[in-house]
Amino acid sequence: MTETIQTSSSVDKIEFKELRKTGNDLLARIVKDYGSVYVTSVTRDGCTGCEEQKPLYQELARKVGREHPGKTVFSNVHVHSEEGVYKESEEAKMVFHHVAYPTYMIHVKSRHGILEAYRAVYPKMEELERQITESYELADHYRKDTEKRLINSQ
Repeated sequence: MTETIQTSSSVDKIEFKELRKTGNDLLARIVKDYGSVYVTSVTRDGCTGCEEQKPLYQELARKVGREHPGKTVFSNVHVHSEEGVYKESEEAKMVFHHVAYPTYMIHVKSRHGILEAYRAVYPKMEELERQITESYELADHYRKDTEKRLINSQ
């Protein structure tokens, strides 16, 4: 099972090695519900940018959680590495298709599958917040679309 630790900052910490054990479609383990915006950071041991942005990301999660309760899910997928041993990092890059750390992604669930609305390496938190806000409309559209399809199929 995925090791998920709920912190006081409302950011779920997910260890990549544990997430990897759950199967091939790792994003489906994170992006679960229609109508929610999923914000995921991918970080790695020894990444100074990751350490610099960690408190900023946690504060953004608290702020967005207060302003838009129940609409956003924040998570951090953490990749372990040791000097000279980057196997887990290489595997994570194959799964998430990112080029560097920290990478931030925003996803919404639709009838077409999981859709990526935004991706950036080391963004300013103001830009990430703006992208989150813009993604609420998409998430709501796909939730309503799914509900409409369910009603019409009955």
